[in-house]
Amino acid sequence: MVDSTQPQTRGPGRPPVRSEDETRALIIAAAAKAFLETGYVRTGIDTIARDAGVSTRTLYRLFNAKEDLLKEAMEARIDAAIGGLDAARLARVDPRSSLEALLTNYADLALSDEAVRLTRLIAGERQEVPALADSYRQATARITKAFETWVRDHQTSGFLRDGDVETVAHLLRGTINEAQRQILLGLRDPFTPAERQSWVKASIALFLDGFAA
Repeated sequence: MVDSTQPQTRGPGRPPVRSEDETRALIIAAAAKAFLETGYVRTGIDTIARDAGVSTRTLYRLFNAKEDLLKEAMEARIDAAIGGLDAARLARVDPRSSLEALLTNYADLALSDEAVRLTRLIAGERQEVPALADSYRQATARITKAFETWVRDHQTSGFLRDGDVETVAHLLRGTINEAQRQILLGLRDPFTPAERQSWVKASIALFLDGFAA
């Protein structure tokens, strides 16, 4: 008699079936790699499916269109970079410390080689594929919300002067975006970790000089 309370082991032969989440992650990783290496337009769905080790039928079951893959690839990178910086935690700590944490994590994301290459790809191919700009906006909505939430919370606390939240948040985020722009235009080499942190501290000083109450 078999003891049904004991865990059952799989015999040799067919490998364990991947979960849907694991399959999605494999497809997203394969898509991100292919887009960066080949370009969005020149990358076919069949190539992504092959590199992920799945059928095109499976890919289309999990993703509606190629632009969804780009959006989710960006979102996965954003989650990895700022996933721990929830607005509630940022609002509870010292404003200057929370601002440094927010800008440091955003700089780590925006100034990474992958982000620079992806931004260059979108800028270069968005005329041919207008949906790329929409995918970018949707993917980065979480970053926009994080900056706007920080500004709104600290205007409410009195740390910042009153002003249009969207505009102030855009200007704050722009201190890091300018660093990315310089890399994109070939005006400077990628930042070293020390240079990146120095840029963050200068950005904080500049922003607070203009907006601190």
